[in-house]
Amino acid sequence: MDPFLIYLIAINVVTFVVFALDFFLVQRRPELDGELKKLIVLDLFPVAGGVVGMLIALFVFTKQTEGGRLSKTSIAWWFYAFCWLIVWALVVLIRYGFVTLNLNVESLLTDWNVGALVILGFYVVVINVITYATFYWDKRVSQGRRGYKNRLPEAWLLGLCLFGGSLGGLLAVHKLRHKTKAWYFAWGISFFIVVDLAVVVFVHMCGLL
Repeated sequence: MDPFLIYLIAINVVTFVVFALDFFLVQRRPELDGELKKLIVLDLFPVAGGVVGMLIALFVFTKQTEGGRLSKTSIAWWFYAFCWLIVWALVVLIRYGFVTLNLNVESLLTDWNVGALVILGFYVVVINVITYATFYWDKRVSQGRRGYKNRLPEAWLLGLCLFGGSLGGLLAVHKLRHKTKAWYFAWGISFFIVVDLAVVVFVHMCGLL
């Protein structure tokens, strides 16, 4: 069997076990939930390739937590895992020859598909306007009497940012002073920008953009 595939299977099994143990440990000792050293260690597993094991663990165990699978305590984990899923999906595509990557640095500045860039630019403008408007609407609703009943789920806001609306989301966070207390918005949106740019560069270096 391919050593790379063996590694991916092993790291994902280990990741699932580690996150499962962490879940049961936190259930018994809630004070450990926000421990910084533990969070840093857990963050390393999806980086190392255990993102599928992490997602399965989140799917299995977060349903039992207060607020369900996309609660305020788990939503950052979901989006963090999804970002690394994108990264590792690209790695797998390269590893098994589904796409051919041109590693010539000069190609970054040349051979761009102008027509595709125009379409991509139009999409980016539209999604960022929609994202900013969505943040604005959510901010206004939160200030109303029944605001917290009618507000959008944070997953929607983060999802818009991840799929190209990060600039609009980042502008809304600072301009509207919305979601400033949620660290995963302040840090997560910036991380989404890096992931989105990496995907665009990857697609270009594969000759698809």
